[in-house]
Amino acid sequence: MLEIIAILATCFFIAILFYKQANESFEIIQIEADRLEELPGIYGDHSPIVVREFKTPSLGTQKELEKRQHIMNMAVMTNLSLKAMLSSPGTLANYAWKKETAEFLSEQTGLNTWFQHHLFTQLLPSVYTKWLYSHKTSLYPHHRGLFKTTAFQTVLMPTQGTAKVSIMLSKAEPYLPTNWKNRIFQHLTPADTPLLNQIQFIEVKLRKGNLLFLPAHTIIDITTHESSDEPAWTFIAEIHN
Repeated sequence: MLEIIAILATCFFIAILFYKQANESFEIIQIEADRLEELPGIYGDHSPIVVREFKTPSLGTQKELEKRQHIMNMAVMTNLSLKAMLSSPGTLANYAWKKETAEFLSEQTGLNTWFQHHLFTQLLPSVYTKWLYSHKTSLYPHHRGLFKTTAFQTVLMPTQGTAKVSIMLSKAEPYLPTNWKNRIFQHLTPADTPLLNQIQFIEVKLRKGNLLFLPAHTIIDITTHESSDEPAWTFIAEIHN
């Protein structure tokens, strides 16, 4: 009996912790890349943060990936290679990328290793608690459907083109369709959910050279911005604690 009470008490305190980390409203904070060391002091606001003028590595682009034909020839669908997918704008715009594929692309393009050795430690609240944190990375060509952030911080970095990020608070979830995860937000219609016009969201135009930091419990959608002359490729790094 005491064990059950202890488990329930632990679950209660975890629920309170997650509730306190969830935002009811937010504003977007902007800082320059040369002030990166100030990030840990801003995390407590639980607001999206844009870091401008960041020197993006020359990795994770279609042009760079085309030099590695064994990756371009891998199958992403039955009888459809990655090369064929990227050469078909219509198919690319509607394809629901598997997370395993996106993680593979991050690894194979070198972005995962770059993040681990050149940026990860700088983003942690303290180097002395580094052992408390881990990271997962992925790379999405053209778009990443709707999902809710679960990491302490989720970092978005375009490596090619210009991305459009739609940001919603978690309280928007009841207005989304039951099967909303991984769907493209701009493709939703009143036929999918009759309360679509009740969803409050903001859009961030994310160019190469900018980073967007998002706190936990944020619902987001990433797609190529209408003004981009090429499909946006977005690197996503999740920092977990």
